Amino acid sequence: MQLKMPFLVVAEPSPPMPTAGSAPTNPPPTAWDQIDETARIAALGVLARLIARMLAAKPEREAGHE
Repeated sequence: MQLKMPFLVVAEPSPPMPTAGSAPTNPPPTAWDQIDETARIAALGVLARLIARMLAAKPEREAGHE
């Protein structure tokens, strides 16, 4: 018996696949492209701090596995 998962149901049909000769000239803007430069710089700062914090904490977590 096959069950349908509600989170896999697509509300709208997907657009047809482009053929080899019909590549889109202007792809739709991404979320990153839609935010201003100040917000981008702030987001990069937050990500850099999170990555640095994770890298600094990594040896502490791995020490217990040895």
